[in-house]
Amino acid sequence: MSKDTPKKAESIVDVQQVYTKTEMFLENNRKGISIVLGALVLIFGGFFAYQYLYKNPKEAEASNAAIRADLWAEMDSLEWAVKGKDEFEGFEALAEKYGSTKVGQRAHFWCGVYYRDKAADYATALEHFKQADFEDEAIGVEAIGCVGDMYVMTDNLEEGAKWLEKATHRANRSASRDFTGPIYGLKAAKVYMELGKNDKAISLLQYIVDNFDKKSQEYGESEKLLAYLNAME
Repeated sequence: MSKDTPKKAESIVDVQQVYTKTEMFLENNRKGISIVLGALVLIFGGFFAYQYLYKNPKEAEASNAAIRADLWAEMDSLEWAVKGKDEFEGFEALAEKYGSTKVGQRAHFWCGVYYRDKAADYATALEHFKQADFEDEAIGVEAIGCVGDMYVMTDNLEEGAKWLEKATHRANRSASRDFTGPIYGLKAAKVYMELGKNDKAISLLQYIVDNFDKKSQEYGESEKLLAYLNAME
């Protein structure tokens, strides 16, 4: 029994040391922690409420509303697709109503195409293209490139070159790389040449010559421009 006494005493001492440093911190800061936890509950609760009670239903509503406009776009009836017909809304109305959704961002892209190709209103086309869905795999590269094109058409070559180069880099990482990469690379190089930034143009042209199909039109033109620029140095 005498041998057990020290152990029991030692155990009693451990039990009495109830508060660890962490527990003391929690006890002393209970009010502040409660406020933080409450805020986190509100934030995450708000996020899920927005996602599932508003955003997802809004996306579904927008998709249903765009069925006829999408069909017209596939049929190359671009004016009907954008302006609408009879009781059916076109992309212009859909972009205004559902601009924050994926459908709304796609609608902005088609509005940009209409104002570029049909109305030759490049400033309005630019505003629509800038609100298109750049992350979409199908139209993302083209949307970025169209922003660059419209800046060039409105005589803002500096911005045009930046956006076309951005489209080039995005294209080179995309599934459409072999087609869109040399197209936007060549466009960007030409604008940089107009700006007198030949080093940037050479870099873009060299990439096309080194990495793309030698039978393509873009390859042939890039090779000629590259030879010209190198001869000037």
